Amino acid sequence: MTEPDIDYLLRRLGSDQPRDRANTLRGLTESPIADRRLLGACEALLDDDTITLLSIPYQFGEIRWVAAGAVAALRGALGMTEPVVVRDTFAPCSSTDVARLVREAGLSEDYAGLEGALGALRELAATARLPRRTLTRRP
Repeated sequence: MTEPDIDYLLRRLGSDQPRDRANTLRGLTESPIADRRLLGACEALLDDDTITLLSIPYQFGEIRWVAAGAVAALRGALGMTEPVVVRDTFAPCSSTDVARLVREAGLSEDYAGLEGALGALRELAATARLPRRTLTRRP
């Protein structure tokens, strides 16, 4: 991996576009690079509770969910054994899951399309109607 490659990944991890951050985190989870700068940038995202599209087929969730996977993978690549713990997060949801959560919460079901699903999850999160849990990932 070259310095320009690392710089590119660091820029994407710091992007103001949540999908850029999510896609980069997912890539680092699948192909971790033993670089402490990348680890630091990913660890900083463990507090990012921005809800976005995480993957296709549609899976929606918080940035910190995919950050946990990337941090665990990078720690493993660096020979570290400390687990990653993210408290009070929710598991990624499919479109079907979002529709079910909307029905269960008694919300209007006019959340169509990608932006509609994201809006529904944001509303559910803001009103504490998402099933929350503690996520632990081991390197």
